[in-house]
Amino acid sequence: MALTISVKRRSIRISGRLGRLLNRFGKNSDGATAVEFALVSVPFLGLLFAIFETAFVFFATQGVEAAVNDAARYVMTGQVQYDSEISSAADFKEKIICNPTGRARILPSFIDCNKLKLNIQVATSFSSANTAKDFINNPSETYCTGASGDIVVVRLLYPMPVYLSILSMTSLSANGVGTNTSGQTSYNGKMVHMLMGTSVFRNEPFPAGTPAVTSGC
Repeated sequence: MALTISVKRRSIRISGRLGRLLNRFGKNSDGATAVEFALVSVPFLGLLFAIFETAFVFFATQGVEAAVNDAARYVMTGQVQYDSEISSAADFKEKIICNPTGRARILPSFIDCNKLKLNIQVATSFSSANTAKDFINNPSETYCTGASGDIVVVRLLYPMPVYLSILSMTSLSANGVGTNTSGQTSYNGKMVHMLMGTSVFRNEPFPAGTPAVTSGC
C-alpha cells in the first residue's frame, strides 16, 4: 500500500515538472526572431535574386539592341558590301560586332560572341519584314546584305543563361513534375533568356560600281 502511494506521488511530481517545463517552453520567446526570419528568408531572397536577374536581362537586351543598331549602319551605307574581308555572318560578327577595328566594342563584355546568332536578309516590303525569332531553329545563318535601295532586316540573337536556375524549375522538370517557362526558352536542352535586337531599314544609294563582294543573296 505504501509502495503504491509512493509511486503515485512520484508520478504526480514528474507530471508537475513536465507541465512546468512545457509551460515555460510555450512562454519562452528566445530565438523567435531567428525562426521567423528562417520562414521568410527563402521567398525574400528568391524575390531579391529574381529582381537582380530581371534587371540584368534588361541591361543585356539594351546591349544587344545597341549593337544591332550600330552594326546596321555598316550595311545601310554599303560599307560591308564593299569590304572584301566581310563575306559571311561569321565575318560580320567578328569584325563589326565583336571586335570592331578603331572603335570600342558595343556589346557588354559578359556576352559570349560565340553564342550569337546573326540573320541578315532582304525583305520585299517593310510590312513583310520578318522580325521573329524563328531563325534560331535553323543552324545556318543567313547573310544577305542587299543592294542599293533594298529593304534589309538585321536580327541578332543571344541565348543568355538563366543564372538563378531555380526560377526555371529545371530540377522539377528533370523529374517530370513541370517546367516554368515564363519569359524563358528551351534552347539546346537548357532554359535561357532569348535576347534579340532587330533593325529594319532601306539601304542608302551606294556609290557607282560593283561591290567588292557579293551580297550573299
